[in-house]
Amino acid sequence: MPYLQCQHFRETERPPYGWAAQSSAQTDAGDALVDPQTGLSTLRDFYRRGQPLVDGCLSRKTPCAVAIIDIDHFRRLNETYCEETAGRVLRAIAAKLDAACCGKGHLPTRLGIEAFGLLLIGLDEAGAMDFCERLRLDIAAMRFEAGDSDFSVTVSIGLAKICGPETFDNYLNAAEQFLFMAKSHGRNQVFSERKVVLHAAERPLSSDHDAGA
Repeated sequence: MPYLQCQHFRETERPPYGWAAQSSAQTDAGDALVDPQTGLSTLRDFYRRGQPLVDGCLSRKTPCAVAIIDIDHFRRLNETYCEETAGRVLRAIAAKLDAACCGKGHLPTRLGIEAFGLLLIGLDEAGAMDFCERLRLDIAAMRFEAGDSDFSVTVSIGLAKICGPETFDNYLNAAEQFLFMAKSHGRNQVFSERKVVLHAAERPLSSDHDAGA
């Protein structure tokens, strides 16, 4: 299923909880190009602006990559704290993404309830991995207050390099597959093809070490 349709299905079919239950205003804003809660581009605008940016990179042989950033345990966060607190977390992470991309030509967006997207222009896979890793650490270092307590959040990131002309759906689907890997390996990390290769290279060494221990 194309990513745009798949994401729409997820957001409309999942049981709503807390602030995530769509209001009539949010439903009417489905075709908007700017997300009213965070000020970032919407998924629809990501498609509209992203494909031409990728095409330009490919024609100039400029490296680029796409990332999906997902807040870990967001459902638990939303159930533990109030709607206003969850909103502050979203806005703070959106602002962090926007600041990290400012002046660099990258395109940040809000993909879904707790997910953000990044189109990284001019970065090869190693550079994009470093960018996402710094972003992950910066987000983990943020502190939020709720009543008498404070807390932090982490994110998992799936990163896919763009190697050739494909549909924008394919770029996002590739990043989403790496996001699933980041989640399944414990969250709070960045996963990419480069990370998968490193994991594969380390696994036999770990097995040999365990066998001799």
